[in-house]
Amino acid sequence: MHLLVSSMSARGRAIEVGPAVVRILRAGGWKVTVSVTTPEDTPQKIAAASRSPFVAALGGDGYLSAVAQGVHDTDAVFIPMPGGRGNDLCRALGVSHDPYARAREVAAFGVHNGDSSDIEPHIRDIDGIWVRDDEGQDRLVLGIVAVGYEARANEMANASWFRSGPMAYAYGAFAAFATYTEGPFRAVIDGEERDLTGWVASVSNSGCAGGGIRMVPTSDLEDGQLELFHIGRASKRTALAALTQIVAKRNADHPLVNIEPVREVYFNEPVGAKAWADGDPVATIPCTMRIAPSVVRVLA
Repeated sequence: MHLLVSSMSARGRAIEVGPAVVRILRAGGWKVTVSVTTPEDTPQKIAAASRSPFVAALGGDGYLSAVAQGVHDTDAVFIPMPGGRGNDLCRALGVSHDPYARAREVAAFGVHNGDSSDIEPHIRDIDGIWVRDDEGQDRLVLGIVAVGYEARANEMANASWFRSGPMAYAYGAFAAFATYTEGPFRAVIDGEERDLTGWVASVSNSGCAGGGIRMVPTSDLEDGQLELFHIGRASKRTALAALTQIVAKRNADHPLVNIEPVREVYFNEPVGAKAWADGDPVATIPCTMRIAPSVVRVLA
């Protein structure tokens, strides 16, 4: 196994837990090669150049998506290891979001160093989102791409010093609300022009964000489609009630929320607004988000 470890995720959380994670994996029988990446490194390129049949990533959700993009270009199996604040990909996959418990799960397959047929039933092809900017560059996202209020909340949560995903998201959600007003969003959804003016217009693959909030309960990592999550025009008071429920009750089951299946969304307004995913800015409008079916094989 080639394990990539982020030096930046969750203010160094992955670095802190990394040695114990490696010990657990090696005790289970895995031969582990470790690469600690810095901000100057490109995880996609390191993963793509790896010769190991199993490439693991220990870091936040944005880091996991970056490594998965590199693995996509190979025949390797991707092993996500939670080392960030929210660890929402692991939650969506139904594996442990605790790094030590997850290491023990993976270690159970190490007695054969991944060569046993016993491992095959636990390997899944999962979908992703290709995010293409106006220069034609593609970036893979496995979670949710947010624009509007949710993108602002992502930005503020990322800037906070909270190491807990739920705490960081709660802070970001309410800090963003203080300054955000409805955005004039327009998009072409599966070929149809749409006015998405309102509070939130996000595109979901995993359905999970904010350290365990089921933003889009209908999202499925293996169904070959995405979902549009939209909160339209509403007064601040009405929007606050919906957003409070989403953050406090950890789900998005509210009448103000509209969810629909999509395959491609091209945001063309407002020009210059940022799209965020998993704590990272991933594109600037205009940009396109499209389904990436069975984009990577995952040990889950």
